[in-house]
Amino acid sequence: MAGAPTGSILLEPASLYVTTTQLSEAKFHWALIETDSTASGAIRHHWHERPNTRTGLAEGYGCQRIQPKSLTGRVVLGYFKIRGYTAPLPETFTDICASTFPSSYPTVPENRKNGITCRTWVFQVLSTLCARGYITGYQGTIRHFLECLERTITEQSRMADNSYLTTFYHQRILTFVSRVMVV
Repeated sequence: MAGAPTGSILLEPASLYVTTTQLSEAKFHWALIETDSTASGAIRHHWHERPNTRTGLAEGYGCQRIQPKSLTGRVVLGYFKIRGYTAPLPETFTDICASTFPSSYPTVPENRKNGITCRTWVFQVLSTLCARGYITGYQGTIRHFLECLERTITEQSRMADNSYLTTFYHQRILTFVSRVMVV
């Protein structure tokens, strides 16, 4: 947004965003960011790895209050605002998120084999929000809307990732000095 200090991220109040953060090999961590009515804070909702020795499950739903500029310490590739979003009651939103994947498998590979990822979790939550009328104004079916949304976010995230890596490598190449080693 115009006038924002460098490094600050200003999100609109009472809004919902999909975020992607850089992982490795052109893959992203997908999450939802929900802002309150004043945009003074935000809550990140996501499906993430959290080994639980008590239950034996590899991943689960989590949420925490965040300041967007200090999201994770990773490179945030994009904040993608969902148009036509009307916030449900906070407990309704949390219930939708928590019940999207009611369980997990004991290992991450088993989750992936069964289609349980942070990306599929985000789109299942968005699908439920659409079906319940909390996201409106899209053209066509919910499925078509979500497919278009996923394609756009993936393309934009890949471009941001490539741009970031190109800038990073150019800066490193210009400043990197190899050491002389005796072997």
